[in-house]
Amino acid sequence: MTAKPDEQTPAAAEHSGAASSGESSGGGRQRPSQARRLAMTAYGLAAVVVFQLLLASVFLGVLHRPALHHAPVAVVGTSPLSAAVGRHGGSEIRLVPEPTAQAAEAAIRGGQAYAAILAGRHGETLVVETAVSPGTASVLTKGFSTAAAAMKIPLQVRDLAPLPASDPTGISAFFLVIAWILGGYAGATVLGVTFGGVRSPSLRQVALRLALLAGYAVVSGLLGALVFGPVMGVAPGYNAALAGIGMLVVFASATATAGLQAVLGLPGTLLAIIAMVIFGDPTSGQSIATSLLASPWNVIGQGLPPAAGLSAARGVIYLNGANVAGPLTVLATWAAAGTLLMLAAAAWRQRRHATPAAKAQGQAQPA
Repeated sequence: MTAKPDEQTPAAAEHSGAASSGESSGGGRQRPSQARRLAMTAYGLAAVVVFQLLLASVFLGVLHRPALHHAPVAVVGTSPLSAAVGRHGGSEIRLVPEPTAQAAEAAIRGGQAYAAILAGRHGETLVVETAVSPGTASVLTKGFSTAAAAMKIPLQVRDLAPLPASDPTGISAFFLVIAWILGGYAGATVLGVTFGGVRSPSLRQVALRLALLAGYAVVSGLLGALVFGPVMGVAPGYNAALAGIGMLVVFASATATAGLQAVLGLPGTLLAIIAMVIFGDPTSGQSIATSLLASPWNVIGQGLPPAAGLSAARGVIYLNGANVAGPLTVLATWAAAGTLLMLAAAAWRQRRHATPAAKAQGQAQPA
C-alpha cells in the first residue's frame, strides 16, 4: 500500500519540521548580525563626528582671534611711540631695552625679540623680520603704524628678512612642510598595510621597515625641494639644506606614526593625525608665531613636527640657516621616539611568541 502524494511519513514530517526550525533559527541569527553591523556603523559615524568637532574646536580656538601675548619688542633710546604702545597694549607687548641698534637687530635675529623700535630725532624706525613669522610682523607693523599716525610721529619700517616676490605671503613653506608631514604618516600606513600588517613581529622586520622609511624620506625630501625651487620657482635654485629638512620631517612623521601603529595597530594612525594635523597645523606658526599663541597652545605647538618643520624650513630658505637647532632637535626627538616604540613593540611581541615555543620544546624532551 503506497502513501498518497499529499501525505507525509512521520520521518519526513520530522525532517521537514527540523528544516523549518533551522530556517527560523537561521533567520534569528541573521537579525543580531544585522543589528551588530548597524551598531558598528553608528559607532564609526559618531567617531567621525567627534573628529570633526575636535578639528573645528582646535582650529577655531587657536586661530579665530589671533593676538600677541607678551611679544618681546626691543627698544633703543627714548621712544614715545613704544611707551604709548606699551601702556595701551597691556599684555600684548613686552618692551625690552637694548643699548644700540646693532644689539636690537641681534636680538631679532637670535629670536629674543620679534621687532625693535629705534628712536630718532626726526621720527622712529620699526625693525621687523617678516620671513620668521609673516603674521606676527604684520600685526606688529599695523599696531605701531596706527599708534604713530595717531601721535603724528613719523615711522619708517625696515625689514631684515623680507619675503620674496615669488612668495609674498610666506605660505609656500607651510604647504611644503604640511605635504611632507602628510607624506610621512601616509607612507608609514601604506608600508604597514602592504608589508604584512602595521605590527612588526620581529626586530629584523623593524630594521627593514626603518630602512625603507629612511629611503622613502630621502626621496621625499629631494623631490620636495626640487618642486619648491626649480619647478615652481618659489625660491631661486635648488636648496640642498631644505631637502635635508624635508628628509627629517618625513622620517620623523613616518616613524612616529609607525611607532604608534606598532603599539595600537591601525588606530595609531588616527592618533598621529590628531597630533600632527588637528593640534599641529593651527599651532605651526603660519599665521602667528607659535611662542605668541595663548597658553597652552604656545607650549604644545613648539613640540610638534609641523611647527618645528616650518621653523627649520624658513630658517634655511630665508634666514641663511639661523635658529634651526631647536626645531631640528624636536624633529629628531620624534624620529627617535617612533623608532624606539617600533623596536620595543617588536621585541615584546617576539619574546611573547618565543616563550610558548620554548615551553613546548622543553615538555617534548624526554626526562
